[in-house]
Amino acid sequence: MNLRMKKPGKPAIGITALLSATTAGLVLLSAGLVLALSMKTAWRGTSELLYTQAELAMTLIEGEIYNHINPALEISKFIHAQVAAGLVDPGNPGELAAVFKGALAAAPQVAAVVLWDENLMRQEIRRDQHGLVTVVGRQDEITPSLREMAAAIRTAGGPSWGPPTEGDSQSNYVNARTPLDYRGRHWGVMATGVTINNLSTIVKRIGESLDMTAFILYGDHLLAHPALDDLPAVRGDDNFARLRIPAEVGDPVVAQFHGTDTLSEWEWSDGLEARLIRNPADDLEYLVLSRTHREFGYLPWHIGVYGPVDTLDEYFDRLFAALAAGVGVLLVAIACALWLARKISRPIRKLAASAEQIGMLELANVGAIKRSGIRELDEQAGAFNQMIEGLRWFETYVPKRLVRKLIQNRDAVASQEVELSVMFTDIIGFTSISESMQPGEVGDLVNAHFEILARCIEAHGGTLDKYIGDAVMAFWGAPEAQPDHARRACRAALAVADELAAAGGRPALRIKIAIHSGPLLVGNIGASARMNYTVIGDTVNTCSRIESLCGQFDDGAPAIVLVSADTVRLAGDDAELDFEEVGGFEVKGRSGQVHVSRLRRNKPSAR
Repeated sequence: MNLRMKKPGKPAIGITALLSATTAGLVLLSAGLVLALSMKTAWRGTSELLYTQAELAMTLIEGEIYNHINPALEISKFIHAQVAAGLVDPGNPGELAAVFKGALAAAPQVAAVVLWDENLMRQEIRRDQHGLVTVVGRQDEITPSLREMAAAIRTAGGPSWGPPTEGDSQSNYVNARTPLDYRGRHWGVMATGVTINNLSTIVKRIGESLDMTAFILYGDHLLAHPALDDLPAVRGDDNFARLRIPAEVGDPVVAQFHGTDTLSEWEWSDGLEARLIRNPADDLEYLVLSRTHREFGYLPWHIGVYGPVDTLDEYFDRLFAALAAGVGVLLVAIACALWLARKISRPIRKLAASAEQIGMLELANVGAIKRSGIRELDEQAGAFNQMIEGLRWFETYVPKRLVRKLIQNRDAVASQEVELSVMFTDIIGFTSISESMQPGEVGDLVNAHFEILARCIEAHGGTLDKYIGDAVMAFWGAPEAQPDHARRACRAALAVADELAAAGGRPALRIKIAIHSGPLLVGNIGASARMNYTVIGDTVNTCSRIESLCGQFDDGAPAIVLVSADTVRLAGDDAELDFEEVGGFEVKGRSGQVHVSRLRRNKPSAR
């Protein structure tokens, strides 16, 4: 049977793109509406808008700062570990060049790496304009500042950030520093420098994009400011870099930063602090938002942005103008969303209801899902319909009743030893009957016979295990517990006998039936790729041997039923069952005799 589903003729709309666009539009509209309605005062709304811009600016600045300078700390950690492990000799320029060539490849912002041995002899690793890494050694003037720096690095015990320092060019640097211990003894110290001139370029670019001024303070001095972008570095008395103060770049707002109290009445999130600072130069009031970072050196970094309060009033006109239009668009969007939700949810609800019927194995009640114009729903409907067709075919191979029992009792699939009753059947003279028939006729005959057996076995709570040629194997007592499993098996055998007698037909089929009760291993048995819920054990073998004894008692009856003494004992007194003991017999593969009885129905029936 061809289970392939035809694709829809017209192109379908992607549910991902459709829902993404709709959801994003609704969120934006809702956010704008909430923002407009939540403004209690003009100042509050303006401040919140500035806060949002400031938060964005600081997030961008912090991200770029981290990406810009953090490779220096990572290189310091790497070299610290390599030297400590004895894998790199810091006194060997060749080894240093080889190691730093790889370490500096992914960090172009790292300007230089400087190593001082314990005698403060300097080795500097630089990358020239062609990308070649070279090691240059020289003796610095040993100043008190240099000694203090080396002692501070050694005392830190591991990689850490140091204060800004100087380089050979007109640049300031922040540096990651680490002591170096080579083969168990202190060798010297190392500093990895990242130029901070680029930080001013970063804050200038981000501030201009948001119509604000951004800055970074290191203590009272400027690390980054838009005005610094065009100013050269300055040197101190010790020839170390000196950071400029805000007054030197003509920024009175930042100059008043540390002397102005924060606005405690504002509850800014994520460590933001707010200050109101008046600029005497233009007599305007500025709102300054900042965040403090203490992980980059001895003194804290203050990353901040500011903008004039009065110039932000124009945002109110834009917000109120957009408010009326936003409400109308939002209503339209909500109506569209409701329509779309109903259109999407209708086939999903149908699918859920059908899935519930499948869970109850009521495949006859499951109809085909209609195709959809939305691609994912259409593919889902096609796959679901294909699954239903496959399950209906699968249902003919796996007993529905067994599956229901296993669903209700999931522990039943685990192999366990229990006492059960087993039945074997076999058609009498089947070989001679089939010799005079066409293969198709034989198939129809056997299928009709199996219909009777399956109906009678399942009607009495049995599990039809397998078909073996013209024979059937079934058992009672699993997967659900059946204390009367022996009695059920016997009654099912009598039901088979009655239906065969009533069926007649040409040719009339007669059957041998054997029933035996005893301990069996029941559960999922087989290979991991192909499992069967079945029973195995000596009880099965013995039942098969009893079935072979039936030919000795063939008196022409529609069904010759032999039952073991164990089954007779477990069946107990039943007015419907008549057991006639026929003796003990030796059976292959079992020591001792097996005592069997012939089962007939008592008349009148006590059913």
